[in-house]
Amino acid sequence: MEPLQMSDQNMDDEDFPIIGETIVKMNDGGSDLTDRFKYKVHALMGDYDPATVDTDNENTDGNILSALLNFPTRFSFNSVGRTNGDEAFADAYVGKVKDIVGSNSGDENYSCIVKPRGKNFTKITVEAMVESSSMITNIYDQLASLEETVMRF
Repeated sequence: MEPLQMSDQNMDDEDFPIIGETIVKMNDGGSDLTDRFKYKVHALMGDYDPATVDTDNENTDGNILSALLNFPTRFSFNSVGRTNGDEAFADAYVGKVKDIVGSNSGDENYSCIVKPRGKNFTKITVEAMVESSSMITNIYDQLASLEETVMRF
């Protein structure tokens, strides 16, 4: 079997009409491009990359959080602990969570909401002023180290 060969002699401009040129504009205020496409283009252009002084690998925490939040900011820490229906045990757990958030954030004016979740669990929401994504990560790590903690978010 002989390979197919094309020559320029058989091709005219009429065989391949040019319909129109395509131009992609990012900030054209109402283009037909979807937001998803725009986000992908910005990502490919490197607009969402961390600063060059930051390490960007699988072991780095906080790059996405730093891109989403403007620091300093108020942040809500939620923690759920197994308290087994014991009110004294629940109060002790709430005290530990408050201490962790208060001492690591340095915010003395934090707010705290405590809600029992069934008979065995207690949810604590502490809202405090934080200075960086690493501060948030550190607080969550310490909340996870508490024996009573079953969930943090």
